[in-house]
Amino acid sequence: MPCASMLLSPILFDYHNFLFLAESPFSIFLISYVSLNSFLFCFSSQNYYNIIELILYPSNCFQMLYRCLCLFALVALSSACDTWPNSTETKVNWWQCSSGPIMVTNVNPTDKKGAYEYPIRLTEPLLIATTINDPSSTYSSPGLKQTIKVWSWNINTCGWTAVPTFGLLNNIDACTNGTPCPIKPGNNQVINLELDFSDTPAIINLLKNDKPYQLEYLLHDDVTKEDLCVIFQARALTHT
Repeated sequence: MPCASMLLSPILFDYHNFLFLAESPFSIFLISYVSLNSFLFCFSSQNYYNIIELILYPSNCFQMLYRCLCLFALVALSSACDTWPNSTETKVNWWQCSSGPIMVTNVNPTDKKGAYEYPIRLTEPLLIATTINDPSSTYSSPGLKQTIKVWSWNINTCGWTAVPTFGLLNNIDACTNGTPCPIKPGNNQVINLELDFSDTPAIINLLKNDKPYQLEYLLHDDVTKEDLCVIFQARALTHT
């Protein structure tokens, strides 16, 4: 009987249980334990079969063992996860997370001299050279606010996990924290958004060195109620 049809049995297995098991750190132990017990039960049973009968008509205990082995294989496949998601080992991945009116056309991480930098270094100020089209508005202090969020890559769940920033990077004055003000109307203009964790050691100490990170850079203007938001994923060095 094929693995798929046996695993989808409504009595012995359901999809939600599989998802829970696949995410559990004890999944391999549990499946190995059940498989071993199934095997021992089969050979300790008083109902003996010859080899041909076992192959053609497996008993319930062998079906259980077969299911466990199939499940073990599925869990092994589900646990396979990219160390560097979205090709972040060699290049930055970015997208705009606001709908306008400012539109972002390009993002490049650079050092303080304007040279392209990759992997990025969070141990010193990082400039995010952001090419924008601003159709009409001018943004400046005190209305322009900045919020930065950080995620680390979790290889166990193949997803991003939020890194606590303790409120240190939420809704702070943008113009005194790395945003070149004022931001004026114009197309194809490059603004260097600075990202500096040097004065927030509580955050940088949580970040492992040479790992993929996802950062969200949000600018909100209290006057116009407009947002500029960019998310980028990059390989980052957090220790010198």
